[in-house]
Amino acid sequence: MEKVHWLPERLWKERVGLTQKRLDSQMKAFLDGKFIEKKERLITLENRGLTFGDGLFEVLRVKDGHIFFFEDHLARMKSSAVFFGIPFPYSLDEIKDRARELIAFNGIDDGELYVELTRGIDQNREHKYPSENTQPTFFMLAIPLREIDPSNWERGTVVFGFPDLRHKLCEHKTINLLPNVMAKNFAYKRGGYEALMYREDSKGRYATEGGSSNYFLVKNHTVITPEIDNILPGITRSKVVKLLKENGVEVVERRVYYDEFLKADEVFLVSTVSMVMPVRKIDNKQLAAPGKITLKAMELYRKLIDEEKGRC
Repeated sequence: MEKVHWLPERLWKERVGLTQKRLDSQMKAFLDGKFIEKKERLITLENRGLTFGDGLFEVLRVKDGHIFFFEDHLARMKSSAVFFGIPFPYSLDEIKDRARELIAFNGIDDGELYVELTRGIDQNREHKYPSENTQPTFFMLAIPLREIDPSNWERGTVVFGFPDLRHKLCEHKTINLLPNVMAKNFAYKRGGYEALMYREDSKGRYATEGGSSNYFLVKNHTVITPEIDNILPGITRSKVVKLLKENGVEVVERRVYYDEFLKADEVFLVSTVSMVMPVRKIDNKQLAAPGKITLKAMELYRKLIDEEKGRC
């Protein structure tokens, strides 16, 4: 079987050495309307993002200077900002222009654009929302892609189950990520790549999502993925669902029980950074990976990424 190389081997092997100097002494960030040195510490301690987790974020994939699915990500952020009553300080065109400048300055060929919006500074640290004229805090980071072993795409990755300890606002990408961090580190400590979180109902454990991923399983040629029921409506998830349906694959969105993943013919996870990644093991259960439909999803998404270049 032909190997799937999502990351150029040269970049994977040399990334740390190539970018460390930039990270330490040259990289810039964008904060509240201006470019600053990334190493500067300019966030006020009373910022509500720090004291209350009162904010939102997005992570966008950058490759060869292109920002993928920018409108989808920022539309989601803007919708959540309206829901929470956080002012959105710039137009999408302004954000995209500044993001492109930042990516170019930092020399990011293969990386991530991190965008965060908080309700701003509250000098008295009160639970009560500050006055309506309080300026929100908005910043962006353009950084190299985190290091991921390419074998995760070639032969599949390992995930571990973990209880979903989160709040009831998971359809919004808030900066309240401690349960996600706990879940992912549970997996890391056991040699895994990601967690598969679950909740319980009268029928038993049902799967929700990962610490930063959405999940799909394949059973009898049908793709099944957890419905949007207090989980994040992932951008990559929506793209993969659409691609599979357009290419003749039946996709069902419903409540999916944990044991269904253990008994699946194939399992894969998706995210902005992981893209489409096969899963070869859940807890102690071995799975065939990558399976036929998983490979199809990987190829369709790769083609979509190629098509998107030049549009962003």
